[in-house]
Amino acid sequence: MVEQEVALKVRGKSIQLFRGGEGPPLLYLHGAGTVGWMPVHDRLAARRRVCLPVQPGFGESEGYDEIEDIEDLVFHTLDVMDELALPQADVVGLSLGGWLAAELALRHPSRVRRLVLVDAAGTRVVGVPRANVFLAPVPKARELLFHDPTSKIALALMPDAPPPGALETILRGREAAARLLWHPHTAYRKLTSRLGRITAPTLVVWGANDRLLPLAYGEAYATGIPGARLVVIDECGHLPPFEQPARFAEAVLKFLEA
Repeated sequence: MVEQEVALKVRGKSIQLFRGGEGPPLLYLHGAGTVGWMPVHDRLAARRRVCLPVQPGFGESEGYDEIEDIEDLVFHTLDVMDELALPQADVVGLSLGGWLAAELALRHPSRVRRLVLVDAAGTRVVGVPRANVFLAPVPKARELLFHDPTSKIALALMPDAPPPGALETILRGREAAARLLWHPHTAYRKLTSRLGRITAPTLVVWGANDRLLPLAYGEAYATGIPGARLVVIDECGHLPPFEQPARFAEAVLKFLEA
């Protein structure tokens, strides 16, 4: 269970924060559609002090109007780390959060001890198209995100109809994600060309059946970052922490504790 959910004040804005566990700090940066504490975080929190801030525009976090690009989100994350008294942390980022984690490690290497990139956006691979989940109806989006789009976790995370009262929050999160992910070509090109400057020991985790960001994007991270290691999880799509939580947590904790 999550130990605590609080409203963290960051530069006058209220940021929703989940945290739990004890041990060395682990900063978990969520993906565009996977906000909140889930069973995988309990697994990580069994051996780490997990901090999961909800990015501006998602969930109940304020400050969306101040986030225009990924650089703004990097500076916001630094502010969150300062408020949490985290001069340095292991950082795990999923999808959009993986892009953010890579940019954080690139721009502020002293703040990232070890880096885990999970089916991360942010790279550019010529000749390998990315799917557009924003334009896809819900059943198609589930096919893009999950190895088994009919599984319980797929239907729970992406129901055909949103729960009562949740539509406004969902639409606000989609708008926040689209602002960063709709036309990121220049930002992706710049990051891809700079991956060699990342100095943090890095693990790249990828779902073997990711139809949104095919494995070639994970391979680009793994070959671009010096010394990075790639772990591919079978029978898994774009969201390893939720579709294969046990295998994902085992791989991450083994890497962080090496």
